[in-house]
Amino acid sequence: MSRLLSKIAAVVRTSLLITAPIISVGAFAAPLTQSTPVVATVQDNSNYPASFFNQYQPQNAMDMVNQLPGFNFDRGDHARGFGGNAGNVLINGARPTSKSGGLRGALQRIPAAQVERIEILRGGVSAGEAAGQAVVANVIQRKDITSGTWALKFRQTDTGSIKPNLEAAISTTIGQWNGAFDIDLGQGPNTRVATISDYDGQGDLIERADELRDQLGRWAFTNAQLDREFESGKLTLNGRAGTDTWSSALFRDITNEVDVAQSWALDERNTFKTLEFGVDWVQSFDDWKWHSLGIFQVEGREYRNESIYSEAEMATSVSHYKQDRLAKEFIVRNTYGYAGSNAFKPEFGFELANNSLVSELDYREDGLPVELSNANITVEELRGEFFASFVYSYSDALSLEGGLTAEFSQIKVDGENAQKQNFDFIKPRVAANYQINDDLSLSLEAKHTVGQLDFNDFVASSEAEDGRDVSGNSELVPEQVSQVSATIDWSFSEKGSVKFEAYHHWHSDILEHILLTSGDATFGNAGDSTMWGVNTNITLPIDAVLDNGLLEINYNHRDTEYFDPIIMDHRITSNYLPDNLRIKFRQDLVEYKLAWGGQYFNHFKDTGFYVDELIRFTSNDRVKFFVETTYFEGVKIQFEVNHANTGEYTRTRHFYEGNRNGSYTGKQVSQRIRKPDYKLSIWGTF
Repeated sequence: MSRLLSKIAAVVRTSLLITAPIISVGAFAAPLTQSTPVVATVQDNSNYPASFFNQYQPQNAMDMVNQLPGFNFDRGDHARGFGGNAGNVLINGARPTSKSGGLRGALQRIPAAQVERIEILRGGVSAGEAAGQAVVANVIQRKDITSGTWALKFRQTDTGSIKPNLEAAISTTIGQWNGAFDIDLGQGPNTRVATISDYDGQGDLIERADELRDQLGRWAFTNAQLDREFESGKLTLNGRAGTDTWSSALFRDITNEVDVAQSWALDERNTFKTLEFGVDWVQSFDDWKWHSLGIFQVEGREYRNESIYSEAEMATSVSHYKQDRLAKEFIVRNTYGYAGSNAFKPEFGFELANNSLVSELDYREDGLPVELSNANITVEELRGEFFASFVYSYSDALSLEGGLTAEFSQIKVDGENAQKQNFDFIKPRVAANYQINDDLSLSLEAKHTVGQLDFNDFVASSEAEDGRDVSGNSELVPEQVSQVSATIDWSFSEKGSVKFEAYHHWHSDILEHILLTSGDATFGNAGDSTMWGVNTNITLPIDAVLDNGLLEINYNHRDTEYFDPIIMDHRITSNYLPDNLRIKFRQDLVEYKLAWGGQYFNHFKDTGFYVDELIRFTSNDRVKFFVETTYFEGVKIQFEVNHANTGEYTRTRHFYEGNRNGSYTGKQVSQRIRKPDYKLSIWGTF
């Protein structure tokens, strides 16, 4: 394995030498007179011209994707690496290469005026661009105009404060380069009130507190993209920079049997900064395409909190928590795939990544240090993936796709509880799409995936609001999932569609809160589990009831089973919603340049399992409404009410002696209220 990792490191250096000259080589090449097309293999192609979306007055490509009948946007994962994070939208037949900005950000940078059409591609799209997605939207962009969008948004909570948000994007031509730029800066308030009641093991009330929590987010981000075609290929440069600061002030007025005024205050501040740069090169060789990219990303996070417990307005206990984390990621990816007209289209490639996280923690209670395992450590991973994939069009109705990926990695932890682990995995995948007729298709898929570990789980942390400290775990291994699924997709009109998916997953090395032999509670690998479920998406035109009305129904049901060694019995896995229902309604009164509608969210129950407590989080049914107008030429105005019926959330913590197999010691019930908040948005184009 050490020799293999040495070879991987050598290939990283070689790939850097390959990627670096791209800019200098391309800069002196003669430009092409027209774009080099990206060929996609499809079984069915549904076109939605830009005029289809006019009634919705979209401002950018993301608005248009959101209005695609029966299409549910998938932005892809944001795990480490690039290859396994593909979403279900392409831009001009290719996947955006910006990582932290994401697919949503790339679509928001494309003004609606620059979208020629959106294609719905069913079956194998290509061997690599959106592998694993049975249905993909392909945004075809015009390059012959300069246009932009702007937006002003104002949000008010029940405290009465109004916070602004400014967004602007422009897409233009700079000499022989196509450029897209955007900014997003603003503030987002959030307020809740709660009543918190503590009960003993016999159910008797022992303490009650009234809580007020004010939160405020402040952010500023900018993205830039430049692309240019040369005689030998196409070069794309991406950049992103920004900061996001979240602060929270929480105050509890406590009432109990002690005849003394008591209170608890918690002030938190979390500052996030990011910088990313990417280089992407695509070059064609007859019927083959070489795609090379390099991405560098650095993220810094500073988290601070201070809590003060007071009696008779005198501080009796004070804690200070300060944690700094610096994460870096470097990715090199190269693919070489067939893009000709043959039925069989293979692709080969590799991805190499180096990731690291440095964490420093200073935690004190009443001036004395609090010791947590893995408080100050460095985590680093060197990972390589080598893969071969294919798309095969067996007939006009049937397409097959699949592939095989070999992954090798080493994760090294320096500092307390130093550890070094080597991993190798084989990840196969096969899928079939059968177009039964022009309106009905069936997709089947089977694959084995390996999860990407979150380096933050290696590091100690503290959940200040709950008073829970969690030790880091140096021995984490990736979770593995074998899964099968079947999907039926039926389009019965221009806007009407039904999509039904059934699936079954087998998980190994799942991640749950566990108890280490040292006695520390941590997040770690906890054994095997299974999951099965169905996803249903219905888009239903209701013109017979309301002219130009549209109803969207999304219902997801899933169930899990896991044997918990703490209680020696089966239970569900942590933090998943067994039933999720969302109903969205919209009516466009085109003649009056007016639209209105709303969304309904059903109540939910979320359960989390810790070593010595169980947390249940439930809600009521919630609704939100909106009304919008395009009466003023080139401007769209929308007024939205969230939590229109007042959001009611109940969070119940059940406590046990030692662990959840011990005696029951009581519970804490937090009844939280989120009153209606109001949002005014104004969009325009230029």
